[in-house]
Amino acid sequence: MDSRLLLELYKKQAKMIYFYLKKNGCSHEDAEDIVQESYTKYIAYSSGVPSDKALSYIFAISMNEFKKLLKKKGKEQVISIDDYRFWNNFVNDQDTESSVLTIEMNHEIAHTLECIQEVYKQLLILKYELDLSYKEIALVLGMKEETIRTYLYRARKEFQKKWRNLHE
Repeated sequence: MDSRLLLELYKKQAKMIYFYLKKNGCSHEDAEDIVQESYTKYIAYSSGVPSDKALSYIFAISMNEFKKLLKKKGKEQVISIDDYRFWNNFVNDQDTESSVLTIEMNHEIAHTLECIQEVYKQLLILKYELDLSYKEIALVLGMKEETIRTYLYRARKEFQKKWRNLHE
């Protein structure tokens, strides 16, 4: 394995995987550990993986590690209140009502995402939260770009359906 290729992969993709894990509810420390563990496992088993599939392999390892962590913790989700952000909502000039509505909307979006298929949830987060292009998502997941387009279309439709059911 070329060490320059591995370093380049790490610099470009480790942050993306880290932020994806954070968006899925992983803590800062656990996300860092998972990213490091994924790259360590990739280094150990990279001989059987083609270099063009390296990113999707590392991403798959990360997702498996995250699922193991959730299983180990019993899928408990910890909601932490950021005191600094909480108090700033009252101190700054921003309208408190709009702040509360934004927070409620974010909770509703998260709830709707939890109700759809895992692959659709992953695609929507990669596309709309991490702002990845179809090509980048295809690289991350090791799929064809056209398949990503089709799945994202289906994901948006399923999200819209669940959203409507929530608000009717």
